Amino acid sequence: MFNVISMFSGAGGLDMGFHNKGFKVLWANDFNQDACDTYDKWANYKDGKRKPEEDCTVIECGDISKFDFNKIFPEKVIDVVLGGFPCQGFSLAGPRQIDDSRNVLYRHFVEMVRIKKPKVLIAENVIGIKTLGDGAVFEKIVDDFAALGYTMSAPTVNAKNYGVPQDRMRVIFIGIRNDLCNGGAYIFPAGDPKVVTLREALKDLPPVNMDDVCQAPFSSRYMSRNRKRDYDDVSFTIPAMAKQVALSPDSDGMEYVGVDEFKFVGNNRRLSYREAAAIQTFPMNMEFCGDLDSKYKQIGNAVPVRLAEVIAGEVLKILTTEDLTPFLNFDSPKDEIKADRRITSKVINGKAFEYASLMAVYKELSNAGWDNEQIEIVQDKNYKNIEKAYQMVEENAEDVSEESESDEALPIITEKWETSYDRAARVAAVYLKMTEPIFHHPEGLYTVLSAMPDSAGVKGDVRDVCLTVYEDKEKKKIVRDLGISCKNNHEAVKHPRITEDPDFAKEWTHGKYHCSDEFLLTMEKIQRIIDEYQDRFNTWSEVEDKMDTVYYPIVEAFVKEIRRLGMACENASDEDREKASDFAKLFFEFMFGTRDFYKFIKDDRAKATTVYPYNMHGSLMKTYKGDKNKQAVPCVTMPEEIVEVRIKPRSKTTLEVFFDQWIVSMRLHNADSSIKKTSLKFDVQIKAQPKKVMSAILPWENK
Repeated sequence: MFNVISMFSGAGGLDMGFHNKGFKVLWANDFNQDACDTYDKWANYKDGKRKPEEDCTVIECGDISKFDFNKIFPEKVIDVVLGGFPCQGFSLAGPRQIDDSRNVLYRHFVEMVRIKKPKVLIAENVIGIKTLGDGAVFEKIVDDFAALGYTMSAPTVNAKNYGVPQDRMRVIFIGIRNDLCNGGAYIFPAGDPKVVTLREALKDLPPVNMDDVCQAPFSSRYMSRNRKRDYDDVSFTIPAMAKQVALSPDSDGMEYVGVDEFKFVGNNRRLSYREAAAIQTFPMNMEFCGDLDSKYKQIGNAVPVRLAEVIAGEVLKILTTEDLTPFLNFDSPKDEIKADRRITSKVINGKAFEYASLMAVYKELSNAGWDNEQIEIVQDKNYKNIEKAYQMVEENAEDVSEESESDEALPIITEKWETSYDRAARVAAVYLKMTEPIFHHPEGLYTVLSAMPDSAGVKGDVRDVCLTVYEDKEKKKIVRDLGISCKNNHEAVKHPRITEDPDFAKEWTHGKYHCSDEFLLTMEKIQRIIDEYQDRFNTWSEVEDKMDTVYYPIVEAFVKEIRRLGMACENASDEDREKASDFAKLFFEFMFGTRDFYKFIKDDRAKATTVYPYNMHGSLMKTYKGDKNKQAVPCVTMPEEIVEVRIKPRSKTTLEVFFDQWIVSMRLHNADSSIKKTSLKFDVQIKAQPKKVMSAILPWENK
């Protein structure tokens, strides 16, 4: 049995996971008496009777700075130190000053590790810890543990991917003593995209007792967004503040009425604390001490038990595996510090920016004099998808200090509480209002805002958000059709995958052209190599020769095939030249779309949004009722031929396509760490474009 010391233990969610996996928690501490009493009941009692003292966890309630760590089980070898050091100062929504006094509480955790020298250390925190002080605090924490002789991992995870019926994004610090890992960082598992739903989580609970439900008034902050998830979904993050707990899935729900404003429909109630506990995967019969607010707080502050069990299982593997090499990253251990195990995080973040952009455009239309009757938001499944993604990232921007109990302390409807998605979208929407004259003439017009389906890109429409203006209330005659492509911290044009059907020409030209038999045979050979690697290795990082056996041969084959399809030789016939030109145009349209659009690029590092107007067909910035945009971008020249295709010098993963006036790079990489045919894809970037495409860089703080 392995010995554990726990700090900042709360009601013991993390500790319960380790207890369930056979670890012995010797000592635990928390400042909150109710949390300590709750911990004592589940840890030290069985069937109403106290366990023998040798089987009990010593639980000491009080200020962690008042304890002498040298006197805590000095005779025992400590295998693991656990701690969810308080996150209020690290919170994305709380006070984010680097010198917040609560931020240094983790120093006591460091001191415990220094004295006890455990084989493994585990800590959990909010994702805001990675960006506090532009990353300075996070780097300091990692450096402190490294200085004690530990190699760190710090993956970002979503609890829903580990059997928890809840969207809950957190950072898990995993430190392994260097004599055990030899400098290799632990690779935390990616989890399972199959989720446990609210229906499964709540099905065994007895009927709700309204005494177990927070009855506080619903604040303007609460009413600023939808708070209901359905039974077939996972829950929102369970917060520590009772009055911010989401609605139960059997509520009738909320209806959108305007920017940052919803209203209730029918009968509604918050989740009871027992429902919240079930969603946090505590046992059904768990007894929580204290009043109702205290119970909600203990539950919301806890690590979900099922996630804790997953973490404990990985620690057990670390402590019992003779050769840890397959589970460690030796090549680039720092990658595991920045690792992201949320599975769909990039998709979520991208869709969140789409939602923020749609709503920012709505707000700017309102600011320009359009009333609610003139603006419709299509609330279909595409809209619901981006709304849900935004709610997920917004929740993590609302990790609230447990001491901030009043709405007065949380003025959510202010610029101060905007997420980076809101700020990035807002400046871009202001730019859009400035460049499109029709924004300033709402009289007699009607606008429909909609989110585009993912399938639109396959058909050649790369826009994510559409704004369609009609001149009649029945919305039959279109006056303007504007679109926005939203990019979150990248400028990639597209990410086409290398699929099991390698005929890329068929996909890119909608079946008009096909790849040669020679190309398909080459790809078939490469796929057999990938199959072989799949049998021998767990991840791409383990394949040392992948550049020479997989990546470079694919890039080389694509260069040869694009040349064959899109470049006519010097003595080619007119027919062959026309086919090459036609392929070049279709290839370009597959990457850039068939419709004009504005590209919004959110850049967190620069704290600015870059906007590119791709006015390739003349539909952007058009004069309306004599109102002319004097800086309007003229039509951009569309390419008519491919001039050259080559492998980028000194690269084995990137090819470059030179159109007339455009240069596009295509970098091959694995979209996920697992080895499979469909994990490889191209990252397509614009490297050069006509001078007519004039960008605007819009700093967030200046708007």
